[in-house]
Amino acid sequence: MCEGSIHTVRPRTCSGWCALACSYIPCVVAIALIAANIIPYHLCFLRRLRAACEIGNASFVYYYYCVVVMVFAEVMVYGNFLLAIFTCPGFVPHEPWSEAPVYQGRSVSDNPYEVFELDRVGRLRYCSFCKQFKPDQAHHCHTCHCCVYRMDHHCPWINNCVGRGNSKFFLLFVGYIPVGAFHIVLTSLFSCVFHFPKFFDMALQDDSVLQSMVIILSIIFSTVMGICFLAFALHFACMAYRGQTSVSRMIASKKHPDELEQARKRQAEDRAFYMFDLFGSDQRWHRMILPFKPDHDIRRAPHGYARRFGGSADVFFMSPV
Repeated sequence: MCEGSIHTVRPRTCSGWCALACSYIPCVVAIALIAANIIPYHLCFLRRLRAACEIGNASFVYYYYCVVVMVFAEVMVYGNFLLAIFTCPGFVPHEPWSEAPVYQGRSVSDNPYEVFELDRVGRLRYCSFCKQFKPDQAHHCHTCHCCVYRMDHHCPWINNCVGRGNSKFFLLFVGYIPVGAFHIVLTSLFSCVFHFPKFFDMALQDDSVLQSMVIILSIIFSTVMGICFLAFALHFACMAYRGQTSVSRMIASKKHPDELEQARKRQAEDRAFYMFDLFGSDQRWHRMILPFKPDHDIRRAPHGYARRFGGSADVFFMSPV
């Protein structure tokens, strides 16, 4: 079975390496789908736009604007995609979580960390697979075979969990796809109307007709992709604003009303913790929208963060192998 990733598997045989390589096939498919949206823009639209510039139907300023914005979107999409794949999501270490943590300051334990979440029967959350207790919003991934800090979901398209270590790169990846897609749609439609005379005239030469059909199909494909990924990006951003993950929201829907009320009281704190996990201590806008690695300086973390999640980034993002 082709499962596992470079963060959880260390093959020792040729068949093991082949199985690991097969697990990244969805990643290659995702790269190809994105390329299928980008290549027609470069080969058909930009080539036709440049020809229009040379005969005076369009401005070279507009042409270079289209090129620069498109290249920027491509770099952001592929860069964040690769970072989401190759950045460890943040696995929960065995120590000190092999010992029971403190529940809301009501007990003393060799584990110095504090938790506020219990399981369905009111006990400390324990992973029977990893044989250790779980921090708040940490969950076991049955594909990675590890507990992941602030796990949102396991994404087969990146062959990795979306967790505390790589959630920023995943959010930027799904956020920049609609930026690039809608750029393709808007610039293509604008040029088809104002820069390409007789664009919809099927009496043109065969090459021009084929080129026009490719541009139209590219507009349709980009529209669908842009809408789908915009909805997903807004959902992910909304969850981050609430301090929740997809898994924690699903679990919250099954909680007792008293537990939900306690969770609402901690929402502002959870939001601050999530934003720290997502963007680090330096949350200037340019560092948030570009693929800089978050600076998790525990000295600048929100109050109470170290008590619940620890004090060393080396522990946060260590790999189990």
